[in-house]
Amino acid sequence: MAISASHLMGGAPLWLWLVFHAVVFSLLGVDFLLTRGTLPQRAIALRCYWLTAVWIAVALLFALLVYRTLSPHYALEYLTGYGIEEALSIDNLFVFLLLFRVFGLDTARQRRLLFLGVLGAIVMRAIMIFAGIRLLSAFAWMNYIFGGILLYTAWHLLRKPRIRQSATPGWIGWLSRRLPMTGKEHGERFLIREQGRFRFTPLFLALLAIELTDLIFATDSIPAVLAVSHHPFIVYSSNIFAIVGLRSLYFTLATALDRLHKLRYGLAVILTFVGAKMMLAHVVTVPIGISLAVLGLAVGATSIWSLLSKQASAG
Repeated sequence: MAISASHLMGGAPLWLWLVFHAVVFSLLGVDFLLTRGTLPQRAIALRCYWLTAVWIAVALLFALLVYRTLSPHYALEYLTGYGIEEALSIDNLFVFLLLFRVFGLDTARQRRLLFLGVLGAIVMRAIMIFAGIRLLSAFAWMNYIFGGILLYTAWHLLRKPRIRQSATPGWIGWLSRRLPMTGKEHGERFLIREQGRFRFTPLFLALLAIELTDLIFATDSIPAVLAVSHHPFIVYSSNIFAIVGLRSLYFTLATALDRLHKLRYGLAVILTFVGAKMMLAHVVTVPIGISLAVLGLAVGATSIWSLLSKQASAG
């Protein structure tokens, strides 16, 4: 049986895949060049503000291309998937903040680690997305598995305490005992030769922690987007657009993360909604517009709640 080119390209034309990757990697290059070096912290922060705005603007403009190339429905699915992934990515930032505090990394090394982390995340997300779509296509009961993961994550978000500056995740200590490590810092090097043996530096352990963190979060966020769409290109492009802008978003929100302490309640609402939607897909069909509205209200309301509660406690 012949396989169509459209099927091989995940239901989207080849030129759309090429345009998407050209845009993503071009902007990643610009992002890296504009935030490298030893610029003053204020200059880096200002550039990250602009880069975050550019990433979001390009991601939203890409929805118009999806609208014209595929359909208005797929454009809405893309926007909803992008919004869910962007919102859930903010929870990643809290963990990145903790990891950087634990490892005592300066801003320059934080920027390098996040750039490498984004490149690794693109590869991991692509593998997980296409594997997830194949599983859902082959086994309908996987909807219950993915939905259950989302509901469990929502429950966990409601239970977890706020991040403590001094908290050191136990798995970091476990990794450091299992890997051949050097106890000294060696600038931006990941591997050194010490006493005739190759050893990993603490910076490599930090990079590994970043990649493992993204892998853990991907097990939640990818099922959330799959609850919105099963179209390979829509799921992939919305997910990757949110991930690649994470580096500049971190430095944009770094000083505000501690103030968004109520946001986890909004993320729990989103995960509960999409988890229930996934598990009840054979009974109830939720319009994509409602999903987009729930996403916006949950993030907006809990962000405002966070800021108002901080102001009240300060007053």
